[in-house]
Amino acid sequence: MNKSVGVIILTCNRLKLLKITLCKVLAQTHKSIQVLVVDNNSLDGTREYLDSMDNIEKIYLSENTGPAGGFYEGVKFFAEKTNVDYVWMMDDDFFPFDSCLEVLLNSTNDKTVVFPYIREKDFATRRMPGWWGVLIPMQVIKHVGYPRKDFFFWAEDSEYLMDRMRDKFNYPLKWVPAAKGVHFTTRVTNYRQPWRYYYTVRNMLYMRLYVKERTTLRAYKLVRSWVKLLGAILLKENNKSAKLEWFFRGTVHGVTKKLGKTIDPHVAKDKSSSRYKVSR
Repeated sequence: MNKSVGVIILTCNRLKLLKITLCKVLAQTHKSIQVLVVDNNSLDGTREYLDSMDNIEKIYLSENTGPAGGFYEGVKFFAEKTNVDYVWMMDDDFFPFDSCLEVLLNSTNDKTVVFPYIREKDFATRRMPGWWGVLIPMQVIKHVGYPRKDFFFWAEDSEYLMDRMRDKFNYPLKWVPAAKGVHFTTRVTNYRQPWRYYYTVRNMLYMRLYVKERTTLRAYKLVRSWVKLLGAILLKENNKSAKLEWFFRGTVHGVTKKLGKTIDPHVAKDKSSSRYKVSR
């Protein structure tokens, strides 16, 4: 197969994982690839490492724009500056098997979005598309546009892949279990920092109120998801006061359509809620 593929790897302060992902991507059996690493303003030596590599493209962002902004820049690069046939998108903690891309290409066409079988670090499996090796035809990208930068963090992948590509423009999403990869992340209780709850509830509410079709079932799912998140904080999480503060602020901003990067994770990390940097 002679189809050319642009590979987007998004990274931020995870150089050890990025090195593994790059090795896995460069070892793919399908060789017609152009690799782009989008660095979300890493501070751990990532830029110095990437500068030493001549066989990949790089985009260095001056601030952390989140997954939404990072993948926006990557997709825009391949759509406007290259002639690749497909774009293969992944975070820096996705490790594809060496035949993953080849199997995906053999299972798609210029109108079908495909994604691999994903095994988590804790052996759980994922069967939904996300930034774990989803392969998108360039024809689809040029029709539906780029990821939404204003989501910053959380739900930007489901809005782009499912709500826009699948539901709005009717492009099929196809799970290809023969294409395999490992998502090297384990989610446990208390893994979310308070700022994550803000973006999670904000974007969830915005999606269900203003993006998805308004039905009785959607309204039920909105309330159920909101209550589930609140219950998780109250029953399972530590640092409840900070998480509740940002949960309710995110609720207000989701309902009032206040999107964008309103909390800077670099500033927010490991600090009390009263010291978070917030755009009001």
